[in-house]
Amino acid sequence: MNHSYYRFFLSTIFGCCLTHTAAYGDITIDGVLDEPEWNDAVVYTDFVTVEPLTGDVAKYATEVRMITNEEGIFVGFKNYQPATVKRVNRRFARDAQIEADRNVVSIDFDGTAKSAYDFTVGSANSRQDGIVGSGTYSGDWDGTWYSQTSSDGDYWFSEMHIPWTVAPMSTSSDDKRNMAVWFSRVVYNESLRFAFPNAFYTRPTFMEDWHPIEVKQVKASTLDWFPYASYNHNLRSSDNTDTSDGTNVGLDFIWRPNSNTQLTGALNPDFGQVESDDLVVNFSAFETFVSEKRAFFTENQGLFNSAQPNEDVVLYTRRIGAGVDAGLLDIDVAAKLTHYGKTVDMGLFAVKEDTSGGSAGGEFVSSRIQRKADNLTIGHRLTHVTRDLLEREATVQGVDFRWDSSDEVRVAAQILHSDIHQNANDDNDYQSVDKQDYAGWVNWSYTPSDEWSHALYYSHYGDEFEMNDMGYMRRNGYDEFYGYHRYDQRKYDQQSSLLSGSTEFAYSYGENSEGQRLNFWTELKFDWVFKSTRKISVDFESTSSGWDDRITRGNESYFRPAKYNVGVRYESPRGNDFVFSAKAYTGTEDTGELYYGAFIRPQLYLTETLTLGGRVGFKKYREWLLWDSEVSQLAGYEAHRYTGDIRLDWYPSNRQEVRLKFQWIGVDAEVINSYQLDNSGNLQTSGTESSNFSISDTAFQIRYRFQLAPLSDIFLVYSRGGFFGSDSGNEGPDMLFDEGWKGVQVESLIAKVRYRF
Repeated sequence: MNHSYYRFFLSTIFGCCLTHTAAYGDITIDGVLDEPEWNDAVVYTDFVTVEPLTGDVAKYATEVRMITNEEGIFVGFKNYQPATVKRVNRRFARDAQIEADRNVVSIDFDGTAKSAYDFTVGSANSRQDGIVGSGTYSGDWDGTWYSQTSSDGDYWFSEMHIPWTVAPMSTSSDDKRNMAVWFSRVVYNESLRFAFPNAFYTRPTFMEDWHPIEVKQVKASTLDWFPYASYNHNLRSSDNTDTSDGTNVGLDFIWRPNSNTQLTGALNPDFGQVESDDLVVNFSAFETFVSEKRAFFTENQGLFNSAQPNEDVVLYTRRIGAGVDAGLLDIDVAAKLTHYGKTVDMGLFAVKEDTSGGSAGGEFVSSRIQRKADNLTIGHRLTHVTRDLLEREATVQGVDFRWDSSDEVRVAAQILHSDIHQNANDDNDYQSVDKQDYAGWVNWSYTPSDEWSHALYYSHYGDEFEMNDMGYMRRNGYDEFYGYHRYDQRKYDQQSSLLSGSTEFAYSYGENSEGQRLNFWTELKFDWVFKSTRKISVDFESTSSGWDDRITRGNESYFRPAKYNVGVRYESPRGNDFVFSAKAYTGTEDTGELYYGAFIRPQLYLTETLTLGGRVGFKKYREWLLWDSEVSQLAGYEAHRYTGDIRLDWYPSNRQEVRLKFQWIGVDAEVINSYQLDNSGNLQTSGTESSNFSISDTAFQIRYRFQLAPLSDIFLVYSRGGFFGSDSGNEGPDMLFDEGWKGVQVESLIAKVRYRF
């Protein structure tokens, strides 16, 4: 790249930073509700207790003032909290879980009770937002909005400005917009939540119970540009890793021609690791699901959300840019168009990977259309992937519906069809594919009261059904039935030390397409929350004997014995400067042998802006059954698994964030038995010995973030990853940790600037 151009690009961005201001109309967002306009605001004061869900009058008074004008929605909270009640004023990163006192504004911009947006402000002005659906919540969304907090004596205040352009919304036929709002407040040190109106997310009518309001229709249009420049410098890397440094320049943009239509685009988007994934070591036959962190794939993604009750997803955006066989690929161009109508919503999503250099880059297309009518929503979804080098095309289509038959009963269902074609050639190892099949599921939920909730679920996946080209699916070729029943006790005697409690009973039965029982699983779980905010959880699980047709990676099926598990978890009072949770558990593995383990997750709030936390865990297997691919057989290992996490978060100012994150996983595994399977699926001693193994994986990152303006940031990131492997099986935790840290696989520095015009 021409470095003079790069320097000009950066100087242009920084020049704009010095002159950028945000327009808030006549109200200054400073956390102080002192402008005259607040005197004419609509006032809401009738807050009730919803956590626990008693409906009692709120213990501490809360007043919300709301103004709507051409600039957007302005909300001010006045929270009564006397000096005798501890205030938890911790600061957290954007979109982190705010474990502190906080205020929440939820807005259904269309008043349809189908989808809404959540805006949360902590007492130290930490911000979190997300998309609320019927029984769902997604934090993978970032909007442009503003907030500030302040305190004075027995009160603390929050002030928010939510522009009309924050999210797509339908346009009404007249000059009025019908919306619905829900306000809530959390007193963190007492595990209390107050809300107006009396609505809560555990109720099936949660969104229907929101407070309706009518406001003036505002026509809003925006065009935002997000140019970026990034530089990656590799300090060290393994022999099989690209060691070249790289400079990237690209552009994202968001165009909203009106309030109900949005086009999001990206040219040469940069997905450098300023957000690191959690470290995972997976020995199972099933793929690890990884959450999305890339801005293009999280912003305005609500319409494309395709989560299913069994946690599979039709559109899994982490497939894009991942390449084939985990080879990362650049993305040339990406675009996303959404339109929200009064009764019909539509969306189109398209991405093109880089295909230069003979890579197996692909073209990805997804569409969504749904029609809303009273208590029924019907939709169609499509994903299509083309990989020219592999001569492969994969299409998945689905029709779904959701029917709210009453305030207590809801039914949702979906039927899916996949069509996969691949011509044999040298680049796909001459593997020809021509597969078509169906999958489907239906989910029934019944909530007769605040205390009781029930759900039943059934799914079928055909043998040839496949959606992992653009989706995430744990497996195909099976049927599953699942049931869930829960009782919540919301009130106890005044003399009781308990605040709330719950009992859950769940069960499932699964079998493969050959009629073999995979499992019959049951779980009984108890939770108790004390007035001191301590929490104790106890859970019991049992799994019947059954066939495991995946552990041998497509070879014979193993008939495993019944399994059992019990665990106890304790959480300390949540408002203290030092808090922790700990769990101890034990159970039986696939061979019937015992395992046991424990972890502790401490968190130390050194100051309101400096937090040190982590997790330390240990698990011992007497016989851990794994597939040994080197000799194509099963092996039982006596194993020790160690995990350690450290995280330090520091917020020197409202615009600065420093994060240190370290993760380690170590495993020692010594072979005690080697197995083949007989014709009945039972384990038989093998004459071929499997090998011991030891592994250690480490990941370390230091990240500095400076916020130039909302959605405009500078990042400086140092990352380091190490790996160690041996056939010892008895290295011990000290040696594993040391060798995993020293065995550097990658070490890099990343600098990135992204600015919103």
